[in-house]
Amino acid sequence: KEMESKGRQSIIMIASLVNKPPNLGGLTRTCEIFNVETLVVPDMKIRNHQVYKQLSVTAEKWMPLKEVPPSLLPSYIRQLKNEGYKILALEQAARSQRLQEYTFPEKVAVLLGKEKEGVPADLLN
Repeated sequence: KEMESKGRQSIIMIASLVNKPPNLGGLTRTCEIFNVETLVVPDMKIRNHQVYKQLSVTAEKWMPLKEVPPSLLPSYIRQLKNEGYKILALEQAARSQRLQEYTFPEKVAVLLGKEKEGVPADLLN
């Protein structure tokens, strides 16, 4: 209740490309701890996966989740930009900036890549 009254951080964690239940469970817990606005997942059915629930440690009950399948990511990212969010893709690329040198804007959406593959090039542009 105390966190709800303070409001959430203007951070949206986009994990639509993450498909391993243990990773999504850990992310859910981490996002809850940091009071992130929303965690975007590829499929809401993840909430029923036993390994996910074990690792999220009930965070899925308090953390706002939104389903955005990978196929809808380009349009979702455009929508966020129109709402004033800056998109930050966590990826090692030619135009990458060191995260510790990055100044976070007031409203940011953090795009996480696929396990082992990263963020597809078409989403980096």
